[in-house]
Amino acid sequence: MTLMLKGSKALVLVLLVSFLAVTSVSSQTPHYWKFVREHIDFPQTNAGPEYCNTMMRQRLMTTPCKQTNSFVHISRDDMNNICNWRGGTYYRRNLRISKVEVPVTTCFLQSTAPNRCFYDFHRGRRFIMITCDKKGWPDLFEETNFM
Repeated sequence: MTLMLKGSKALVLVLLVSFLAVTSVSSQTPHYWKFVREHIDFPQTNAGPEYCNTMMRQRLMTTPCKQTNSFVHISRDDMNNICNWRGGTYYRRNLRISKVEVPVTTCFLQSTAPNRCFYDFHRGRRFIMITCDKKGWPDLFEETNFM
């Protein structure tokens, strides 16, 4: 009886953890996953001087050519924390600013050719500004607000 009870408790614990994990993932919106695809590159992809040309193509931002895009080299958890007190500071409305400077690569469209986009880039550390949705997930990266 005791072994069966322990097994039942373990099963209940596994089911509870599974439920919480599924609930957390299901609360993330399509906007969140688009944000992740377009702005998070952690650990940073090693593509040398072709970094932006490679990343913009792989992350589906070359049809049409996107003018500017920033890749932030922090984990999803660290990015998510900018939407709360752990990693971000309230700015206004749903805008949040990172509490620390983070590594960022910003890609700038330089030229185009048939079916091809060519990018240049700038790498550095800076504070970033993002918008967060009502559930507290990153939603938009504010490219125009270089901090």
